[in-house]
Amino acid sequence: MDAHAQTPFNIDDLLAQESLGNIRISPDSRWVVIDREAAWDQAASYDLGQYTAQLLTRLEVHDASGQGPVRRVQDPGHATGYISGPFSPDGGRMIVYRLTARTLRLGVMTLSTGSIRWHDLTPEWPNMGQTIAWRSDHELVLIARPDDDLPLGMRHGWEAQARASALWAVAAAGRRPSSVALMSGANRDAHRRARPSALIRLDVATGAVTTIARGEFFDFTLSPDRQAVAAMAVTDDIQTGIDEPVLTGTPARRRRLTIASLDSGRVRPSEEAADYLPYLLAWSPDSRRVLTFRRQDGQSWTQGRFTILDRTNGDETLDIQGARPHIDVNGSQIPYARGTWDGNRPVVLVESEDGARFWRRIEANGRFADITARPGQVLAQRNGHLLVGEAKSWRSLDGRDEGQRPARAVSSDRAQDEGGRAAVNPDPVAVADWVGQDEEGCLVKQTAPTERACLGLTPALPSIVAASQDLTFIIETQMSATGSTVVRLRNAEGVRPLLTLNGALDDRLWGEIRPVEHAAPDGTPLTSWLLLPPGGEHRELPVVMIIYPGTTYSTAPTWLRPGSERRHINPALLAAAGYAILVPSLPLYDGTGQALDDLAPRLEAILDRAAETGLINPDRAAVLGHSYGGYGAMTVATQSRRFRAIVASAGRADLTDLAELPPQYVLTPENGVPFNVSLGWAETGQGRMGASLVSAPQRYIDASPIYRAAAINTPILMLDGDMDFTRGRGLFGALYRMDREAGLVTYAGEGHVFVSPANIRDLHSRIIAWLDRYLSASAEAGLPVSHPALEDANQDDAIVLAVPNQMVVGQDSRK
Repeated sequence: MDAHAQTPFNIDDLLAQESLGNIRISPDSRWVVIDREAAWDQAASYDLGQYTAQLLTRLEVHDASGQGPVRRVQDPGHATGYISGPFSPDGGRMIVYRLTARTLRLGVMTLSTGSIRWHDLTPEWPNMGQTIAWRSDHELVLIARPDDDLPLGMRHGWEAQARASALWAVAAAGRRPSSVALMSGANRDAHRRARPSALIRLDVATGAVTTIARGEFFDFTLSPDRQAVAAMAVTDDIQTGIDEPVLTGTPARRRRLTIASLDSGRVRPSEEAADYLPYLLAWSPDSRRVLTFRRQDGQSWTQGRFTILDRTNGDETLDIQGARPHIDVNGSQIPYARGTWDGNRPVVLVESEDGARFWRRIEANGRFADITARPGQVLAQRNGHLLVGEAKSWRSLDGRDEGQRPARAVSSDRAQDEGGRAAVNPDPVAVADWVGQDEEGCLVKQTAPTERACLGLTPALPSIVAASQDLTFIIETQMSATGSTVVRLRNAEGVRPLLTLNGALDDRLWGEIRPVEHAAPDGTPLTSWLLLPPGGEHRELPVVMIIYPGTTYSTAPTWLRPGSERRHINPALLAAAGYAILVPSLPLYDGTGQALDDLAPRLEAILDRAAETGLINPDRAAVLGHSYGGYGAMTVATQSRRFRAIVASAGRADLTDLAELPPQYVLTPENGVPFNVSLGWAETGQGRMGASLVSAPQRYIDASPIYRAAAINTPILMLDGDMDFTRGRGLFGALYRMDREAGLVTYAGEGHVFVSPANIRDLHSRIIAWLDRYLSASAEAGLPVSHPALEDANQDDAIVLAVPNQMVVGQDSRK
């Protein structure tokens, strides 16, 4: 092995990593389209935050037969990104998005020629639901934003900065007020409103646009006959009653439903007092009715009702025969209900008084049919009838066995274009078209397992990312043990490589990952994971515990392995600096604000268990965490003096400030007033308070590290983004008052996870310097430690606010 092969993974490697986005196969199985993301440090701008990934994206269009050339749609300077959208029904065209730092445009590509016709439209992005769909091979229905008004997630960072600069200029001029007002109660809507979007039809050949309706739409679905649309929009602000628990996803604005005829333009009136749950917009097969879930003013969601709206007028509250609706929440804690149709009979997910869940089909004359609902079930339609997919079989709601279900689905491309709705309420018609893999590894249709194609696959192959509808080929990815990724097309003739990403990582040395077995406080067996530095024999290593309370790992976390794309605090970089990385499994139990009360002793026990290997020195240990892990790291600092150093990134030191708005929303009230994000995090979410701040203030104080600052004696480094909703600056002030060893670094223009390559470099440099200062052998002996000066933020041209000097000490001279 040559010298180059001996080089450990470094920060340049991390920032040079490429990624994969969407991988799509056209409905006619002729084309494979791959969204390929360039190296992170190549973007022309980082104003888009996490959407920088889309700015870095280029398209590769491959002829599935292998006979034609690969077509690429790209900007070598990465000031423009090109992202794929849905194919037309016949597979001849494909939607393409063109993104710059300030614009988003819609294009339609003719796949046979590669030509793209661009339209002067700013499409909504499919986060919450479907925002664009083919009505036919020649016509689109889409939500079009006002020109150059980027979707919120793409603009709220730079928009807030631009608004602040403009208001500062107003204040400096002294002729107009620079105030931004928010109101609560009866006047809560008395603030600036967003410009409405338009629900439109687009003729892709002529460019003709027909407006159907206007509003702040975020999701729609077309009727099966393609003659009508049901669309959901946000409207006025709403406030949750004090007796109703708040979730992070509890809506801050009312949602209303619009039903419109696409040809006549007739819009069905919407009930003003109703508020609709997202993710449920289910058309009946005859295209006459839409199944939804709504509540009236003053009601909680548990008091809401499944409702059927007629396409032209009238509605019906569904009688679910003594059961109650089952309200679930997704990963963002957004509540939703589930429902669909079996023929023209509604089917909804309900629960009994004892919590048992059922799919209930509502019949005429008060009758119903039930089938038990279980985790992992999917719903599909075959020949107009609804099937419930169990672990290995399909069953009707009449209880009949309807055949074998594939062992797993390997292709569900449409979910990428329908946002959150497809993740929790996928269209049963679309599910029936999914391709699956049976127990022998062969490709099958979800509801027609007799149609099989065996391409030399194995049942355990986990890397299938897309499969053609005619079952003639698949696209598979494989990551090497050293981090590179290859994308291949596999068919009956064999395997053809399409592209390779991050081949340079195969020339890097990586550390070994080892399990550490131990027990939870209740005796449950757990596994934590130890990453060793690359190369050499290891004994008595300094160790960094990267914590995220509430998480357990039955296998090594993917972000600990070679090729991980984690840019914000990458463990392989810390391992390359000579530190063992211990990732503990930490289940939590309490829901009344005391979940982390025993965190330090639990970490100490896991540390001692890992020390039994002889690989680490438990007396040279640090704790590091990000987000909830940052909060956990601060908490550990108040509970134990055993650790030599603490690093808390984006940690919340004071839970009583949860009622503050995220900074990017303070100056942009037209984007909503999302107090519920932080309040719900505490009341019902990860914060585990189990009560509101106003009803149990002492509980919040007791769980806040800032109010136990006097107990902190361990050197602690806090890392914040100035656009983040979590911060450690108050705790730093308390420690500064007591002359304790602490550091606070605030990164201007960054949010919860950093995006600027210079800031990512600086972040890792500062963390390693802090660890070197307090964990090195020199530090143990009380000798001076060689490390980059923490005051020198000029390295890598990072933009950093250094405290306590409270001034910009490093300014990017290239801007």
